Amino acid sequence: MEKNHPVEMGILLLDHYDEMADLLKQSFRLAGFTGPVLVLEDKGFLPSDVLSVFRWFCQDVSSKPTKTYRWMHAGWQVGNPRYFNQIELPDYWEISGNNNGAEIHDLHHLRGRIFYAPPRHRRLVSEVDWLNEDGIVRCTDHYDDHGILYARTIFNRTGKRFCRSWFDGAGHECVVENYVTGDIIVNRHHKTFVYKNRTAFAIEMLHELKADGQCIFYNSLSTPLFISESFSSKNLLFWQEGARNDIPGNMQMILKGQSYTSKIYVQDQASWQKLVELGASKEWLQPFGFIYPFVRKNQRRPHILICTNSDQIEELEFLVTHLSQMVFHIAAITEMSSRLLAFGKYPHVKLYPTVKTEVVDDLFQICDYYFDINHGDEILSSVKRAFLNDQLILGFTNTIHRRRYIAKEHIFSDAKELCALASDTEKLPAALDRQKKAAMSEDVEAYRALFDHI
Repeated sequence: MEKNHPVEMGILLLDHYDEMADLLKQSFRLAGFTGPVLVLEDKGFLPSDVLSVFRWFCQDVSSKPTKTYRWMHAGWQVGNPRYFNQIELPDYWEISGNNNGAEIHDLHHLRGRIFYAPPRHRRLVSEVDWLNEDGIVRCTDHYDDHGILYARTIFNRTGKRFCRSWFDGAGHECVVENYVTGDIIVNRHHKTFVYKNRTAFAIEMLHELKADGQCIFYNSLSTPLFISESFSSKNLLFWQEGARNDIPGNMQMILKGQSYTSKIYVQDQASWQKLVELGASKEWLQPFGFIYPFVRKNQRRPHILICTNSDQIEELEFLVTHLSQMVFHIAAITEMSSRLLAFGKYPHVKLYPTVKTEVVDDLFQICDYYFDINHGDEILSSVKRAFLNDQLILGFTNTIHRRRYIAKEHIFSDAKELCALASDTEKLPAALDRQKKAAMSEDVEAYRALFDHI
């Protein structure tokens, strides 16, 4: 590989796939990284360019299906995620659900619980817990974004995890991980292989990807660190955990130069500050954020968006009466209570009960402010989406849902102070810059410079 194409080098290795891991992967891709992205902990709903280490070993396509699916009449078709009522059940069992989850009943007996993949309001099945007569989980079925049962976790009598099996698309058991011993057994190409732990298991996959000698970019001090030690001498750690009161032992090993990791990039401001206070050397540590795919630029229009599934909206009446020059757009994916509907008497308040997706899309385009002031859960990933639409996000100390996307100066305990900032358009550009800085926004060149030093 030529030296003038450094972004094609290396492996991005993720412990599990959460929002922070997704931001890191997305930043790599936006900077031009074309190498493989691997994840150890598979939740089933992965982007198409992310490889699951466990499912890598479930690709024996010579197998034929061992089962057929009965629930086509419920609307599910192979290749699509399953809606909450599209789980196969014994006769006469029933499923009931809402936007938070669902339950499976046999008359008055609770037999199972259904968990959704985010965003939960779409009610797409990620996991199903099956319960015994005592209400203890006996196994968990794991479904992917194609509606396929790809793994099953077995629990012992006390409800502790014992093992997990992974299946190929035909339903054959390909991989079994024993959570007690750590052993992993692989049935592949008509042979059986045994690996003593996840580290040895993942190293085998990396050998198959011909990753020997390449840089490992990783985000965890557990298994990904141990894996990286078997490869390059220029590995990079992207530390994504929040602030803690000590320096982790494995990080101390890196700081002492006893590892093949040459740099630690800390992707949380509070964590960076705490590590420095604890004595971690700035020569090893550097604060480093993400490349965000901003959708548009703020246009300073006096339109405010609030997304909520509750009528408990902090100081709403005060804000509506003191910001009468601005238009409030309040959207919910459920019906609205009479209390919230009463705000429709104000000519500058627009209400959107049971809002449709296309209307939400329009609201994020026309509004340049987002008030994170609803109690209860965040819906529609609204705070992150507001950030990516360059909306100025303001909230109260008792309502904010995602601190990462909100500058601390934009979190208030006094509604008057919030109104003062929202109504001063001259301060808007500086406030937006503050918001991006708080979220550790990086440009493409920052990441490319990082790759250039590998």
